[in-house]
Amino acid sequence: MLWTTLLFALLIAGGAAAFVLWPLLSRAAPDVPVEDDRLTDLFSRKDSVLIAIKDLEFDHQVGKLNEEDYQRFNNRLRQQAVGYLQQIDKLAPQSAQLDESLEAEIARLRKTRTPAVAVNGKTAPVAQVALPAGETPVHFCTNCGQPLAAQHKFCANCGTAA
Repeated sequence: MLWTTLLFALLIAGGAAAFVLWPLLSRAAPDVPVEDDRLTDLFSRKDSVLIAIKDLEFDHQVGKLNEEDYQRFNNRLRQQAVGYLQQIDKLAPQSAQLDESLEAEIARLRKTRTPAVAVNGKTAPVAQVALPAGETPVHFCTNCGQPLAAQHKFCANCGTAA
């Protein structure tokens, strides 16, 4: 009984060791996903420029930048972003077609949906709502969907500008 247990444990340990060591000992090349490094680099640069534009706009709104500096930096960053987008379109033209079809679908859905307004806790289409005097419609955050008061400039939930 002891010998069978030891033999069984030895077989399991040998199988585990073979499973772990097989990739190291085999001569076959591992499967490596091939990515277009240039395209990935362009996407990351485009994203960083767009973040820089957003940060620049925020700095201008809070008064850290004067108008002249803001315009100069904003124009330079926007030119860089356009350049990156053009390079991406040259490397991956099918992505531009996908973007166009997506935008067409979004436009089609927006035409069919009737915008709604929340009044006194109920949602109704804008055309059917007659607001009482002095009452303003409730706005919603474009990022997280939380209701916003008319005087709020930022969402209290996620911080997105209203």
